[in-house]
Amino acid sequence: MHAEGLLVRGGELKIKEIEVQCYLFVLLGSTLFVDKSRDRLRPAINLFLKDHRRLTDYAWGAGALAYLYRQLGVATRAGSKGLCGCLTLLQAWIYEYFPLFRPSQLPQSPDAPRASSWISPRLPDGDEARQRLARYRQLLDELSADDVTWTPYG
Repeated sequence: MHAEGLLVRGGELKIKEIEVQCYLFVLLGSTLFVDKSRDRLRPAINLFLKDHRRLTDYAWGAGALAYLYRQLGVATRAGSKGLCGCLTLLQAWIYEYFPLFRPSQLPQSPDAPRASSWISPRLPDGDEARQRLARYRQLLDELSADDVTWTPYG
């Protein structure tokens, strides 16, 4: 991303500020607030990036969680063909609360991001993917209260 020559209402903006704003726009739009388009970012994100001094005023984690909850609701509707939002967050939550789906875990320091401790399994394709999906659905259908970790940190 290059911002040379970009003019905004009466003057040239600092190139580094524009590049940082563009980087954050792409980062947030492709990680925390992902939609199903795969190639478009939500312009509303830019409203929060205009003043870099206020970036720390926002609760980005809470926003990502609220967006994910909303998208989970949308995904349950008839005719929905996908899921969007911060799926890394959803995956880490599943690993914490549902041991049946949990992959191996690496030892890690307490200050490291918790989600980075899980060893992600190889993604299957073809028949293997269909078999794994069928197995996961069967496990979900047979899930009992004992199969859920209700207090993972307690």
